[in-house]
Amino acid sequence: MIGNKVYMIAGGVFCVLFIALAISEFSTGYPEDGLEDLGYAALSAIAGGVLYVLDRRQRERRTSAAAAQRDAR
Repeated sequence: MIGNKVYMIAGGVFCVLFIALAISEFSTGYPEDGLEDLGYAALSAIAGGVLYVLDRRQRERRTSAAAAQRDAR
């Protein structure tokens, strides 16, 4: 199973690629396509941010569960 970190990195990479694509489309005279690409870039960034928050919460739960298990012994 692929971890959340891989998805976060992929979200960041896609965000950068969509921004680069939007810049090239704005410069070639296709502003509608550029705006669409900026929307995709924002969506990729938001998805990466959500996965980051979920990964941190999962890590905190594991840490607290391990501490509780250690205290129970």
